[in-house]
Amino acid sequence: MAARLLGIGGLIPFYFCALLTWVETTRVWALDAVTGYAAVILAFLGAVHWGRALAELDRRNHIGTLVFGILPALIGWLALLLPVEFSLPMLITGLVFVWGSEQMVFFEVLPPWYRSLRHCLTAGSVLALVIAWAAAMMAMF
Repeated sequence: MAARLLGIGGLIPFYFCALLTWVETTRVWALDAVTGYAAVILAFLGAVHWGRALAELDRRNHIGTLVFGILPALIGWLALLLPVEFSLPMLITGLVFVWGSEQMVFFEVLPPWYRSLRHCLTAGSVLALVIAWAAAMMAMF
């Protein structure tokens, strides 16, 4: 229950910033904020896999899990180096990539409650980023 509440609460910055991207006076700040927050969330998702591997490191080789755990942070960092019209789609892709990988590759090792929560949180965060990206694209024209 605590994980669900904290996870849902983690969507608040996504939507707060995404909605502010539609206000001309706060657009630039809000785009920077939502992009940075999405990059941080991607790094967090990778850290989940590091924690999982470290909890069992003495029992087997987890090099694949550890390498996978680094990828979301790299995607987030690279997205921060791009203009917002490219960074937001990259962050969306990164979130979907991590979610899809968890559902396919790590399905058996992740608890059902976590997989269920990730469905909701990924959909919510991606929708917020699409809202922000739409505002950014509309402002360009």
